Amino acid sequence: MADFTLFNGTPGLGGVKHVVASGTTASIAAGDPVVKTIGGPAVAVGADGIPVVGTDYMAGIAINASTETASAKGYVTVQPLNTSQIWLAPAKSATAVDTQAEYDALVGNQVLLDLTSSTWTIDESAAHHADNGCVIEYLDVSKHPGKVAFSFRAAAIYNA
Repeated sequence: MADFTLFNGTPGLGGVKHVVASGTTASIAAGDPVVKTIGGPAVAVGADGIPVVGTDYMAGIAINASTETASAKGYVTVQPLNTSQIWLAPAKSATAVDTQAEYDALVGNQVLLDLTSSTWTIDESAAHHADNGCVIEYLDVSKHPGKVAFSFRAAAIYNA
């Protein structure tokens, strides 16, 4: 998984296979966050600024690339999420978390994932908001410089 690493917690019961609709505008790459529309059969790669509680439901983090084509549906296998998992991702701005004091001031903030220049990060500078689906967790910045530990809120997980 390219952008997100399971930091601690149970990885689940293995990968879960999902349908990807044909002709999607963006294929899913390994390491991408994958969202599912409630009531819809297919999943898609997440967009910048997800997950928003009540709007985006995270199916998981892609383990492999999706196989859809312009004319045929495909599949992707994802690492399912649960609230006990802590994930590690790059900070949107490494200088915003380069001291333990700066990082500690962010712990507990509800934030979003960010997609800038094809790289997924945690937007640690996003304003804390009740509808944001990620929570910043404690991390020793001396051991993980430029990274942010986070969990997904239950209300943002598909089938949580």
